[in-house]
Amino acid sequence: MQSWLDFWNAPNAIYVSRRHQDAHYAKVLGGIRRFVPAGGTATVLDWGCGDALAANDLAQTCQTLLLYDRADGTRRRLLANFAGRPKIRIFDDAELDAVAPASVDLIIVNSVVQYLDRRQFGDALRLFHRLLKSDGKLLLGDIIAPDTPLVGHVTTFLGFAWRNGFFIAAVIGLARNFVSPYRKLRRDAGYACYAVGEMLGLLDENGFVGERLTSNIAVSQLRSSYLARKRDSAPDRESPPQRATV
Repeated sequence: MQSWLDFWNAPNAIYVSRRHQDAHYAKVLGGIRRFVPAGGTATVLDWGCGDALAANDLAQTCQTLLLYDRADGTRRRLLANFAGRPKIRIFDDAELDAVAPASVDLIIVNSVVQYLDRRQFGDALRLFHRLLKSDGKLLLGDIIAPDTPLVGHVTTFLGFAWRNGFFIAAVIGLARNFVSPYRKLRRDAGYACYAVGEMLGLLDENGFVGERLTSNIAVSQLRSSYLARKRDSAPDRESPPQRATV
C-alpha cells in the first residue's frame, strides 16, 4: 500500500463499529448545517465525502447535493446506496470537471486535506474557486496543526467513544490500529498539517479570503475548521472575524 488513495480503495477498519460511524457522521452533519444557505435552493458539493451516511439528511436542506470521492470503491458504494435519490448526484473526476463554473453555493471538504500533498491541495483549491458562485463558501473541516500531540487525539477519540456508547470497541480499535496499514502509511506518507497562518496564506494564494472558525465542525477540537469566500466577492466585515480559542 503506497498511498492514501490505495488505503481508501481497499477494505479498512477506520471506523471501529457502526455506532462509531453513525456518531461521526451525525456530529459532522450538525457542524455543517449552519453553513448551508437558507431556503432549500442551494447546490452543495461534498468533496471527498466518504460513505456520506448523513447525505439523505443533508440533501433535505438544499436543492442538489453533489457527492464526490476519488476512491473507486467508495464511489461504487455511493452509487448503490443513493440510487433513486433525485436530489443526490454522485460524480467521478470527469463528471466533476464538467460541472458549470460558478454554479455551487457551498463546498464541504471535511477530514480530507490531511491526505493531500501540497500540489493536490492547490489543484483542489483552484477547482473550488472555479466551481463556487461569486457569493459561495468553502468549508474546510478537521485541519490538523503541526505538532499536535498524538495523546490528545487518542483521549479525544476515547471521550467521544464513551459519550456515544462504543468505548470498548474504540479501545479494541486502537489496539488493532497499532499494527494496521493505516499506522504504517501514516508513518511513511504522513499527514499534511497546516498552521493557521499557513492555511490562510494558501487560501489567499488561490483567490480566497479565509478565517479560522472558533470550533471544528467535526469531532476533535484539537483540529480546526476554516470558512473561505472568493477574494473578489468577499463582503466587507461588519464585525471582527471569529478568533479561535486555544
